[in-house]
Amino acid sequence: MATVDIVIVSHRGIHPEAYGPLMDLLRTTNCMCRNGQGLPEHQPWKCNKGKHSVRLMPPVSNSAVVHWARNQAVAQAMHGQPEDGRPPADYFFLMDDDMAGKPGDLKQLLSYKLDIVTGIATIRRDPPKPNIRFWNVAENRYVDPIEWDWDSPKLMEIDAVGGAFLLVKRNVFDRMEKAYLDCEFEIVEDARRGADTREYWRRHAVARRARYDAAIKAGKWNLTDCWFFQFLDQAIEGQVGELGEDIAFCWKAKKLGFKIFADPQVLPGHLGVYGYAVPDYRAWVEGSKANGDLGELRENVAAVEPDPELTAVAAA
Repeated sequence: MATVDIVIVSHRGIHPEAYGPLMDLLRTTNCMCRNGQGLPEHQPWKCNKGKHSVRLMPPVSNSAVVHWARNQAVAQAMHGQPEDGRPPADYFFLMDDDMAGKPGDLKQLLSYKLDIVTGIATIRRDPPKPNIRFWNVAENRYVDPIEWDWDSPKLMEIDAVGGAFLLVKRNVFDRMEKAYLDCEFEIVEDARRGADTREYWRRHAVARRARYDAAIKAGKWNLTDCWFFQFLDQAIEGQVGELGEDIAFCWKAKKLGFKIFADPQVLPGHLGVYGYAVPDYRAWVEGSKANGDLGELRENVAAVEPDPELTAVAAA
């Protein structure tokens, strides 16, 4: 089965009310198979009973800048593992420190074996709007969905999401590392603006690659940071303001050919005054529709159709 690293950035540590659900998620997903004598039956990553090898990485502090911390957390998971015989992680589960999911959520997301798949979280204030986004081609921008098929067991393809409850296969980060080291995004974006800067960026790529290779050789994982997450200005023609770090990660992933899916039945709570979640948002939308006062939100609506080929697998 899979090897999975749970990657968390945190300023004050894991929220006290998130710690219990996180431990339940670990127990439900992790292989705990024992033989008749109480000893491990096999290595967790060799489990044939539907469980996995899940490791909770030490949280990285986000006391300075959140995207610096997220990049360092991923770099640690990719290149800073202890040498204990465990194979490198197949997946990275990105979590915020104040998310409270259900015990079977991670197991369900793993069952799809997709490159990028997420639960749907919300902000922690009223109305608790969801953290998924869709691309509006006509307006050349990301938009918020108002509603979708709340009860569908089918995945839906989305264009961007926050990194609060996000499962990413290792090959996505591997490919993004290559793009960073080869300065692919910079070359393409300069060309979009009408500038041929390939030679400049190729020289820069040599320096990036040398620094990265030296860090790998020296075992300094903190110097392997490849800027998976960053604020992006003018990534989109006519853009006003910056893309936040999570949306920018999704923008890069889509540019590299990866698809992003959301499970409408994986709905973690975002702990604030209480655990804000999609059912609260659904109640707000349905109440607003009944009162006829959705107003200007209709201008942001995106057509959301679940992919008929992808059906959610119920967690055991």
